Amino acid sequence: MMRFIFLFSLFLRPLFALLDLEENPQDFILEIKKIEIPGYPDAFNPSIFRWDGRLLMSFRFIPNPKDSYTSYLGIVWLHENFDPDGPVQVLNTREPGDPVPSRAEDGRIVQVGEKRYFVYSDNTEPKLSKGGFRVYISELNLLNGKFFLSDIECLSQYPHESREIREKNWTPFDYKGNLLLAFSQVPHEIFCPVFGTGECFTVEKTPTKIDWEWGVPRGGSPALPVEGEYLSFFHSSIKIGTLHSDGKAMPHYFMGVYTFSMEPPFEILRISPRPIVGRMFYRGPVHNRYWGSVRVVFPCGFIEDEKYIWVSYGRQDHELWIAKLDKKGLLDSLVPVGGAG
Repeated sequence: MMRFIFLFSLFLRPLFALLDLEENPQDFILEIKKIEIPGYPDAFNPSIFRWDGRLLMSFRFIPNPKDSYTSYLGIVWLHENFDPDGPVQVLNTREPGDPVPSRAEDGRIVQVGEKRYFVYSDNTEPKLSKGGFRVYISELNLLNGKFFLSDIECLSQYPHESREIREKNWTPFDYKGNLLLAFSQVPHEIFCPVFGTGECFTVEKTPTKIDWEWGVPRGGSPALPVEGEYLSFFHSSIKIGTLHSDGKAMPHYFMGVYTFSMEPPFEILRISPRPIVGRMFYRGPVHNRYWGSVRVVFPCGFIEDEKYIWVSYGRQDHELWIAKLDKKGLLDSLVPVGGAG
């Protein structure tokens, strides 16, 4: 009943006062910065990673706005202030002579043991379909200053596989030198890929009751150990009208955080009580050139030290941003979750 009242109020609100998502920004958001990459003005959905002490960022870009399904992944070193520190390298996800263009989306970099993996979505089938988009895993290698992907593998056989569903945004993490992937958050279902086969099997599945009124939580950043728990930034979306959409009902994407246990069954422990929102998350330029009218904040990666967390996120499917967060403030803001209910 409470969920119905909440959602009903969101749709009624434009009749009285438009919902301002930035009205009460969290004080643990200390700074935000837009990242500008020369030659890639509309790059979006960045994932950041520390590679042997240096900052590395991957991102997505669409060369031709009239062909939104042709999509590439770039990678670039960053200075400590998050400005580019060298030229962009475009990662090759195709074999020579492959007639299917790159449709790679939203790569995440994760360290697993001594290896660095790159997890992304793609569609290598000649004919576009929802069922053609699947999650891919590969090793990310660096040789003579050049990055390249090796052992690219499509994860095409797994529980719940359906040709009607476009798979993306699985959450990768390292468990004792093994690559695991959170397939879903509700329930928290964890896959283990069988390398060389394209198969995944479920290693844990934990029912979870989450109090989150902003759409179904879905993957965002890799999960990393933080203060004795795995922590990951997630996203969700609902169709509403807000001040930022001039009252027009459209998809709004939100960012939150959840933590889960460091050992099986990897049950979810805590979650953001409301979306993480800072100034200029939803205000600013509006871009509607790719797939319609949306308002998007989409997390893809983070790094941390003793005091701070820096989360990288895409805005409006056209911009790269970094937010500096007070780690203690963020962790103190999280609330416990319940089990199955």
